[in-house]
Amino acid sequence: MTLGSWPFTGRAAQLAQIRSASRGVVVAGPPGTGKSRLVAQAVHDLDGVAWVRATAAAAELPLGAFAPLLPATPPAGNPLGWAAAALRAPVLVVDDVHLLDAASAVLVHHLATRGTRVIATLRSRTPVPDAVLALWKDDLVPLLELEPFTLEETMAVLRAALGGQVESATAARLWHASQGNVLYLRELVLSGMLTDDRGLWRWRGPLTITPTLRETIAGRIGELTAREREVLELLAYGEPLGADLLVALGSFDAVHRLEDRQLVTVQPDGRRLQVRLAHPLHGEVIRDGCGVLRARSLMRGLAQAVAEAGLRRREDVLRVAVWRLDAGMTGDPGLLLAGCERARVVRDLELAVRLGRAAVAAGGGTPALAALATVLFYTDRYGEAEQMFATVWEAELDELARTDLGIQRALNLTVGLGDVEKALAVLAETTRLVSAVEMRQATYIMRAVVATIAGDLAVADELLARARRLGPLSPHGERAISGADAALMVARGRPTGCLALVAKIRAGLDREPDAMGSLNAALIEQATTAALLLGDLDTAERLAGEGYGLDGQFGTWTRAILQFGTLKAHVRRLRGRLGDALAGARDTVARLPAPSTLAGSCLGELAHAHALLGDLDAAEQALAQAEATGLPIGPAAVVPLRFARAWTMAGRGNVAGAVELCLEIAKSAFSCDLSFALHDVVRLGHPELVAARLAEVDVEGPLVALFARHAAARDGAELDAVSEGFERLGLLLYAAEAAAQAAARYRDEGLHRGARAAETRAWGLAQHCQGARTVALMDLDVPELTPRQREIAMLAAQGLTNREIAERLVVSVRTVANTLYAVYDKIGVNDRTALATFLNRPASPAATRPPPPIF
Repeated sequence: MTLGSWPFTGRAAQLAQIRSASRGVVVAGPPGTGKSRLVAQAVHDLDGVAWVRATAAAAELPLGAFAPLLPATPPAGNPLGWAAAALRAPVLVVDDVHLLDAASAVLVHHLATRGTRVIATLRSRTPVPDAVLALWKDDLVPLLELEPFTLEETMAVLRAALGGQVESATAARLWHASQGNVLYLRELVLSGMLTDDRGLWRWRGPLTITPTLRETIAGRIGELTAREREVLELLAYGEPLGADLLVALGSFDAVHRLEDRQLVTVQPDGRRLQVRLAHPLHGEVIRDGCGVLRARSLMRGLAQAVAEAGLRRREDVLRVAVWRLDAGMTGDPGLLLAGCERARVVRDLELAVRLGRAAVAAGGGTPALAALATVLFYTDRYGEAEQMFATVWEAELDELARTDLGIQRALNLTVGLGDVEKALAVLAETTRLVSAVEMRQATYIMRAVVATIAGDLAVADELLARARRLGPLSPHGERAISGADAALMVARGRPTGCLALVAKIRAGLDREPDAMGSLNAALIEQATTAALLLGDLDTAERLAGEGYGLDGQFGTWTRAILQFGTLKAHVRRLRGRLGDALAGARDTVARLPAPSTLAGSCLGELAHAHALLGDLDAAEQALAQAEATGLPIGPAAVVPLRFARAWTMAGRGNVAGAVELCLEIAKSAFSCDLSFALHDVVRLGHPELVAARLAEVDVEGPLVALFARHAAARDGAELDAVSEGFERLGLLLYAAEAAAQAAARYRDEGLHRGARAAETRAWGLAQHCQGARTVALMDLDVPELTPRQREIAMLAAQGLTNREIAERLVVSVRTVANTLYAVYDKIGVNDRTALATFLNRPASPAATRPPPPIF
């Protein structure tokens, strides 16, 4: 990408405001917010625009900025009148109006009073000439404050600039690094640190600063005294720093001057004042200017000062450990190990690995190896983690260390390596080696968790009961067993109880200084699934967002991104936002390690979205990738793939096969999946096969009741009511499908007015589903085909012969031929080629044709 190709995007409201400002406007904002580009975009198609670009050098001369627009020889008389008479352009644009000399500022003010449309840019919080200030103070023109880009605006700019989707974690990092400054953002992108990973742009490697960006930031920092530079260097390696500490290490006057120059910010944090650099990229430039010896000296000073102050804040141990390590002081394994644990808690996992390895190298022994193995698990290095766990397993350990090790190793074996059998063996051995009640209870609870993951709920029940029979549980044990109970509740279709239990446990966790990240993630996952089962999509989306935010500032906890990114895509799919679901699933899959126990859920969601959008080749590719890389350890890893395969089959025209697969899913699925499997049969057009079972499903909540009502609906009016019920819950795809089925049922009943109304409703709902192409919505593409006609038409469009279709559907060849002739007549085509062209159009005609009238 070149500088010239950087697109203009966003700022639509501000662009409209400037274009509609008949008297003009002053656009103010911090440096790099795109003020000049915005104004240029606003006036690019106007005639008679005069441009003035103010500079500090031009301000040395009266009217210096206007020199290119004025005659070469000034008059002997009134220079202001002469200049005003020479400027006849109806629109005057002044870039960096704060840099104007006094005479030029007066000229701009005079032109504004004369009726010239003045559009100016201004750096916020910068002294301006009185005549410029009077532009908006005297209400000659309005002042438009331009804020830095939000995260959402940054993502839109990146998509436009890169011509493709940007990973959400990458976009968040770029936004954090640039602070919404579009100039900085552009230079970061142009540095080349982004790579195109199968159509998804991702951040790879360290942050890179281009020479242009370095010069821009250095110019913004400006000249510094020795004390000022020292303060900025200390912040570059240690921010945030307490104001008292920074003053003790540097100088109060230097800090004060830097705050006045807006190079640092000072903000209250409890009873302390915390000082930070005004922009994250300032630290990159300052560090770049420090030599190795200077950097080590600064970090040693910081480590000593904070350690002497008593390590009073939770983050101090981590900060001192990192400073000492980076300064070459690696001799304290205890400090390094404490820093490793703190980095793991705050989910700076790569830093945790670095500190863990340093603790091992410094002689930290078995505790350091165990801690390193744990953080390797969190960073998806499951094989290396198991090697270390196995090494530590052979050491002499007390019961607490043995229990913790057995649980962590079993977790790594289960969700990391997919080896449930070995995980259960490790836990059984752990139970045998410990005698304390609390330790044995912990092993039983973990065995129940593994059994639940593997799909054996009865065994999980027995193990939890065994833990309770041993005696009262500790507070930690109560939380752990409640988490296991929550998973069982949602699996059995008890979402209300699950949500109440999760809320209770999380309220307790919130009162602790360091909430248990892994337990919190498990609880949020169960609660999200429970909300989905209730049809409460708002709560599900909120919870999935909370879970996604557990991955730390820079997205290092991949498992949280995978789990909750997939759940977010799932919620969007149920809302009918299929394009958004697809984008979210693709974003998630980009982080998927291979092999993985999460491949089934992540790739299943991706394939499902592709299938519902009619991109069946892409759906099958995702399914094949899951087959090759997935570790199918239980229902959560298998069921999403089977759902996606059913809808891919339906898209290929094999509706009968899709129905059969959904019925198979229903035979073995947990209750939380059972109702969706049965309802998919209804969506595929065969409610008679599942109506009785759906009526008997013992799952609480309005959604499953609506599924049963959908299956039992026997006329168009009832299907209309079902559609309205889905719409109230926010499930717009289901609502559109039910409305399309209502239209077909009305036609069968000879109620053409009702059919038209239902078809119009279905069409309107489908517009919100971002291109959905499902069996039920085929009626909007191919009106008045029966389910059998649609099925045969889809198979013929796939290239199957009449005999192959007859064999698949168990009908005669003559029946297939006669059905196809009827289809050709209704659609208006003459052969299979035209039929395939019609049915496989990339966009549904429902997306372009107007809704049918209601007669």
